[in-house]
Amino acid sequence: MDDYIVSLDAETEMFCALYLFKDVQNSSEIRKKVMNGELCCSVIKAGLVVDPLQLIVAANKAVISAKMNQLTTKNLYTEVLFNLSMSKNILRALTEFGIGNNDKNILIVLVSRKDDEKSTSEVLIDSIKGERISVSRLSEFTDFELIKKIYKIEKDELNISTLTNSVVSRIGCKDFILLK
Repeated sequence: MDDYIVSLDAETEMFCALYLFKDVQNSSEIRKKVMNGELCCSVIKAGLVVDPLQLIVAANKAVISAKMNQLTTKNLYTEVLFNLSMSKNILRALTEFGIGNNDKNILIVLVSRKDDEKSTSEVLIDSIKGERISVSRLSEFTDFELIKKIYKIEKDELNISTLTNSVVSRIGCKDFILLK
């Protein structure tokens, strides 16, 4: 299985690892463990992610906010979910992008220093009762119509931009724009 690990902003010295799972049987258990702080990661509905870049941009914004002591939410992992959402309402963002008790296809976002990643990822991967698959298969689970609706992307915009670029621009500019 190829690991999907990307270096984030150099000043933060942090890395982001993504893990995709399908047919997950214990979503409610995972959700509880994340909420209780037993698992330190973001768990996201795979259907709401058009491209891994979307998660990398959200994670990068989160680590920069953490480094500057300017988190909007309680921790780095809720900040990733908050950054994915166009809403400035934290609860709405966590509900929209975080997994529900019955979600079967999930993406794990793990942010860590390079040397901490292996031990943390093993604990995470062992906690999930589902099939881990390559992140390259993400588009099999993506709900493109729902993503267009959530990010308010019109058909005309897609004539001049890709869906990924439109979503990533919105995440990157969230603090500066108000969508209709």
